[in-house]
Amino acid sequence: MTIQDTPLPHRALLAVALLLTQPADALAESLRVGVYHNPPKLMPDEQGQPSGILGDLLLAMAAQEGWQLEAVPCTWQACLTALEAGELDLLPDVAWTEERNEIFAFHDEPVMHSWSQVYQRPGLSLDAIVDLDGHRVAVLEGSIQRQFLDQLTDSFGVTPLPVEVSSFEEGFAAVRDGRAEASVVNRHYGDWQANAQGLEVTPIMFQPARLFFAAPAGAGQEVLARIDHYMGLWKPDARSPYHRALARWSVESDDRFHIPPLLWWGLGGLLFMLSLAAGLSLLLRHRILARTAQYQEVQARNYRLAHFSPVTGLPNRGRLIAQLEQAISAQHRHEWQERHGALMLLDLDRFKLVNDLYSHEAGDRLLQQVAEALERALDEPGFLAHLGGDEFAIMIDEIDLPVTAAAHRVEHLAETLLAAVSSLAPCQDAPQTTASIGATLFTAGKPDAGSVIQQVDMALARAKTAGGNTLRFFSEEIHREVMARVRMEQDLARALARDELLLHYQPQVSADGRCIGVEALLRWQHPQRGMISPVEFIPLAEQTRLILPIGHWVLRCACRLLASWADSSRADLRVAVNVSAVQFHQPDFIDLIKDVLRETGAPAERLTLEVTESLLMEDPERVRVTLGELRDLGIRLALDDFGTGYSSLNYLKRLPLDELKVDRSFVMGVPADASDAAIVETTLTLAASLGLDVVAEGVEHAEQLDWLASRGCRAFQGYHFRRPAPLEELTFDEA
Repeated sequence: MTIQDTPLPHRALLAVALLLTQPADALAESLRVGVYHNPPKLMPDEQGQPSGILGDLLLAMAAQEGWQLEAVPCTWQACLTALEAGELDLLPDVAWTEERNEIFAFHDEPVMHSWSQVYQRPGLSLDAIVDLDGHRVAVLEGSIQRQFLDQLTDSFGVTPLPVEVSSFEEGFAAVRDGRAEASVVNRHYGDWQANAQGLEVTPIMFQPARLFFAAPAGAGQEVLARIDHYMGLWKPDARSPYHRALARWSVESDDRFHIPPLLWWGLGGLLFMLSLAAGLSLLLRHRILARTAQYQEVQARNYRLAHFSPVTGLPNRGRLIAQLEQAISAQHRHEWQERHGALMLLDLDRFKLVNDLYSHEAGDRLLQQVAEALERALDEPGFLAHLGGDEFAIMIDEIDLPVTAAAHRVEHLAETLLAAVSSLAPCQDAPQTTASIGATLFTAGKPDAGSVIQQVDMALARAKTAGGNTLRFFSEEIHREVMARVRMEQDLARALARDELLLHYQPQVSADGRCIGVEALLRWQHPQRGMISPVEFIPLAEQTRLILPIGHWVLRCACRLLASWADSSRADLRVAVNVSAVQFHQPDFIDLIKDVLRETGAPAERLTLEVTESLLMEDPERVRVTLGELRDLGIRLALDDFGTGYSSLNYLKRLPLDELKVDRSFVMGVPADASDAAIVETTLTLAASLGLDVVAEGVEHAEQLDWLASRGCRAFQGYHFRRPAPLEELTFDEA
């Protein structure tokens, strides 16, 4: 039986007996103390000794008692295992639970009280457990916090996305670098570090705990009794080592009731302790009642949050699914009629641009305006929901029309909704707000709500692929396309290992017909389908992140080619490589470039990295810094497909670029198309004013070449000179 299991009066008498019958030096001994990293409560200092609040307290007690402390650094789980095995004599900062009380010994007076608290990145509004639904939450791997959070969220029917971390520091770091939106830590660490780390505290708290020093079961009774002695002596004294330790680590005392020191010196003290325990019990009961009332109030408030969007106030995804299931069931009851229902999924185009250029608050205001516009435009009975993010759903049931007429009715409504979104005033200089809509019809023959939602998702993807601001219906053709995409994704995952990927090179030529370099262009030789266009598989590679290993392979091949030319007549030639935005935003992108240059020995000044205009709008300041680091390595930087994206010229002039590549869609129209000619001339003038070289892509005949050269263009690329071909088929001694 442990001290914790002993009835309260007996525990007090035991402690008094121990203190009165043993000399001070009887407890002097060497204590193996587990020390793990959990600031500000416990951590090792530079010499490996216990530090933090509980570490300072233990050192102060050891100085009084003459204990020799042998610090044993370990991780949290390893510390618990060692304590249970008797390999440690004492472990600070252990929360008492019924399970742990079976395997460890605890003293009576808790050192501190704690609970788990959720901290969020700025701009979020996580006010209750239900708000965690769909959000990435960093939580300590294998911890009781994780188990308790899972149980709590399950009871509310919400599903956060856990991001397991090995420490509280890593959890806060995950929020800072965007791997998570929130992190669960104990409130002491959160109070200590949240402001410094730029995180905000939320009202979401759970898992109250009492913190103790723990010893192996059946051992350490004398040491635990002495710890109780000092807790009772120091807690009431504002000048004691206890309060000095709290002040040192900027933590306020959370224990408003203290055990008087005289408690340990006689029967009168014991009676006082019993009275105090009764008072504490009554106070705890009042606190529980107050907390229960708060919980019920929060639960009532969260009912709305569980069923409606906190941003727009519209029904959420859960309400939509329930409504859809009810509508499909009603269709089954009317199978004898030609009755249809329709589901539309509306997604804003380029919504991320609003959040990135302005703020998440501006994005929320836009979502509210869209919700109001859709409600006004929905001029017939229907169900409007906000599914989260920038997705809205519109459901209409009981359309008593033939299928063709029903489709026309849905098409007309979709056009009305698209027009309502387009009529909204844009944010400052952001592009006009538009949306894409996917739609499907359902009848009694549809199996379930999940299938209907899957179909409308496919249709929405089709509308996005078409360029946005449009409607697309689900069809069997879409289903076949999706399945073909799945098969292509599976094949692409194996293409690199099977040596199916290869590089073709297209020369870049100067105005006098001399080859000045080549662009490396990726090709896929599929064993059954033959040569697959990059237009088909590059977007898929980016979506699935297969572009990371593929892009690394392309970069190494290009650098090996440069290294092989270093001591030849081609030493002055450059090799251009396209860089995906997915690659560019990897945290280790610069280190990867350095490693490839060092491994291959390629001259950095002969390597040109081409980035797209759209990449510049994704976290512009970070892009500028990364481009600067690449320039510091000596690498040339080119802006590909210039004129096809949406970028700020004011921002463009601040970037460390070397050249602009005029997109082939403009070059193909010169000199006949006046608009294309004006765009190309403007680009050449802009490049000259910024001191940038220009490469014109897509030059296919002499008339285009002459027109471009007469207006100052000095580098060209296109079929007029060479088609992309394997390296062994290229010649470099003629234009």
